[in-house]
Amino acid sequence: MNCSLRQHARPGYNRVKKLKGKYAMKRVLGCIRRADERYHMVRPGDKVCVGVSGGKDSLLLLYGLKLYQMFSKVPYEVVGVMLDLGISGQDFGPVQAWADSIDVPLDIIKTDIGEIVFDVRKESHPCALCSKFRRGALNDAAVARGCNLVALGHNRDDVIETFFLSLIYESRLNTFGPVTYLGRKEVTVIRPLIFLPEKYALSTAKRLELPICKPNCPVAGQTKREDMKEVIRYFTRFVPNPEERFMNAIADTHKYGMWDRLRLPPRDIADMNENERIAYEQLTHRR
Repeated sequence: MNCSLRQHARPGYNRVKKLKGKYAMKRVLGCIRRADERYHMVRPGDKVCVGVSGGKDSLLLLYGLKLYQMFSKVPYEVVGVMLDLGISGQDFGPVQAWADSIDVPLDIIKTDIGEIVFDVRKESHPCALCSKFRRGALNDAAVARGCNLVALGHNRDDVIETFFLSLIYESRLNTFGPVTYLGRKEVTVIRPLIFLPEKYALSTAKRLELPICKPNCPVAGQTKREDMKEVIRYFTRFVPNPEERFMNAIADTHKYGMWDRLRLPPRDIADMNENERIAYEQLTHRR
């Protein structure tokens, strides 16, 4: 999936044209634009809250959405929110200074999520609970700042890894979507980097010398997601660029061919009782 970028001269161009690294960010911006145009992520007057973890993807997303204001067809605002999980002492000063340098408001919010997950609950598999708490805190922070969009930095590899996690450990075909509306909070979660390969995120972050925070989670690098990376790498032994094929299979929904497309002969349908017929119609989305 090639992501291209054509420049649209917008009134906001002068505000960000002097920012550094625009050319290094070309691929990132192209992928943001592709996701935005395909899934209509940003609309006029939106205020986007970017969840900043301090990792490469969230920093690229914050910078990318700032630069994308030059090329977007619609005006929007960008702010950042970073959650201090309280796991261990960490200096967020470089991230704050960098956000100031690119003229993006960034709030660092102190939480006790780390203490609850690791000290109080003593979770042996803490990722799901920690993720739930972080999502809740981020969404609350977005609402408090008048944001109607929450942007997360999941890249293409994250999409595929989540698909395999669901397939292998949950026995279901599933992954997170590019756009998800949360009715209780009345905010919409968007993932503008879903078409960006992780290798490009890594190389771009390195070239820009982003102030990446080292993972301070006790289970960092020891999760099932790391196992999925190995599973996906295994396919490279047989198929060139398997990530591209996996992503096409996930994104091109019109090509789906699972059992929800089941088509039975009329005689089999005629033999069904009422409950069986209703179940069949629901399975095949005919009701």
